[in-house]
Amino acid sequence: IMRPMRTAIQTCRAPAHVVPRLRERAGCGAVVMAAETSRRSTLVSLALASASVLGPPGAERASAFGLSSLRQLDRSIEQIFQKNTPSVVFISTYTQARSTFDLNSMIEVPQGTGSGIVWDADGHVVTNYHVIRAAQEAKVTVTREGGMRQVYDARLVGANPDKDVAVLQLLPLRGESAVRTTPVRVGSSNSLHVGQVVFAIGNPFGLDHTLTMGVVSGLGREMLSPSRRPITNVIQTDAAINPGNSGGVLLDIEGRLIGMNTAIYSTSGTSAGIGFAIPADTLGVQVRSILSRGLATRAVLGIAVLAGAQLRALGIEGGVLVLTVPPNSEAALGGLRGSVRDASGAVDIGDVIVECDGAAINSETDLFRALDSHQPGDVVKVVVLRGLQNILPESATGLAAPRPSGPADAKPPAIERKELRVKLSAVDIPVPLAGTVGNPAASLGLP
Repeated sequence: IMRPMRTAIQTCRAPAHVVPRLRERAGCGAVVMAAETSRRSTLVSLALASASVLGPPGAERASAFGLSSLRQLDRSIEQIFQKNTPSVVFISTYTQARSTFDLNSMIEVPQGTGSGIVWDADGHVVTNYHVIRAAQEAKVTVTREGGMRQVYDARLVGANPDKDVAVLQLLPLRGESAVRTTPVRVGSSNSLHVGQVVFAIGNPFGLDHTLTMGVVSGLGREMLSPSRRPITNVIQTDAAINPGNSGGVLLDIEGRLIGMNTAIYSTSGTSAGIGFAIPADTLGVQVRSILSRGLATRAVLGIAVLAGAQLRALGIEGGVLVLTVPPNSEAALGGLRGSVRDASGAVDIGDVIVECDGAAINSETDLFRALDSHQPGDVVKVVVLRGLQNILPESATGLAAPRPSGPADAKPPAIERKELRVKLSAVDIPVPLAGTVGNPAASLGLP
């Protein structure tokens, strides 16, 4: 869906060198002004639109009613912002470098900034994996009720690069026995509709707690994760999202979390009115898995498959070829057959998956996409073609089994199209490590 745009889709972590310049120019006052300016400009637009609808001057009753409605809207938006301010945090990441003045000491080097969502009352913060991917340290600024700010060190609990999700644990300050936080109210992204009003809160360019307003512009979008796997069912919004907004909240008019702001489509690197957020329902599944096990899991068929390009070289135009099926696995119990090499060295071609859960399969990416919304233990319908070796050339890279002997005019066995029911297995998703020196996961305390 979004393939033509992928070269221009950018994550929204703000580079470290951008933040200090903005703070020097704007000062602390710009933090409040950023949210207020965005909110007021939106309301001015609404007021102008209302004035045109209310009719000619002199319709005092209608004008009073319109002004009252705008004031009520103003208060509602302000309440959403104030209520969610403690639930949106400011994340600063750092790497370590050897000091040029003392070669025996290491110094912190700012690496970038992003946003985060307070998930529960126990100090767990959810953000994008790309925000902390290359970091060796992370500091999280929490705004308490009343405006007081506290800066915490954070430990990485776990992450899922395939979904661009990471979970941090705030570490208690000196004198604290535990970190207490104000969690966001999590809603559902299952019933969203295009045109629905939404609010984004985050820290673009280091300007913490900036509020922007827009609508749901599209649903069912797709983008690539840091691991290059597709993230499906992504929310598109025109609420302004800029570098530093990654990991921030996308809220509905009730102030409930419906998505986590993640990326933008832009040729300039700043907001062009096309932003993307990971749905709250997808987010919840990943976070619950990470908090319970320290790892995220993925639902899989539990088989090895042959890449599409290699499959085409065999003369098979569509589908995914099953190479191996572990004995006694859920895939084997469901009836899937892998490719087998016999004593003569010829290979008996296994099943070719052409459909999964009602979706046509032409590549591994199609298979990943079809399984994306499922959980381990779900049963999916898998349609396979069986007996394709009977139509392959005998010289197809030496893989096709020899044809059985018999009369020259004998018909080869027919290709079977079989519908199977396969129970999905679970596989743990590893967090990529960047080596032993400056290992970001180890430095952040990955268990």
